[in-house]
Amino acid sequence: MALITQDVHKSWQRFKIGLAIFVAGAVMLLSISHWHIAVHYLSLSVLFGGFAYAMFGYAGIFLNRFTFLKNKKPPPKF
Repeated sequence: MALITQDVHKSWQRFKIGLAIFVAGAVMLLSISHWHIAVHYLSLSVLFGGFAYAMFGYAGIFLNRFTFLKNKKPPPKF
């Protein structure tokens, strides 16, 4: 769990890299997957790998924000 919540900037970087890999997999799937079945499965694996890596980064961002809200002081009472 410490790997996910270490640094919000690292998590944001993981998310952007994973999103770029996901987009590359989507482009491969739509453009060259009709060549051969192996290329089709390769593009699907790149697509799902990028999705998993982006979600790993997003989980770190979400947990960082959630921890910030949990540690925030409540507003003063009137």
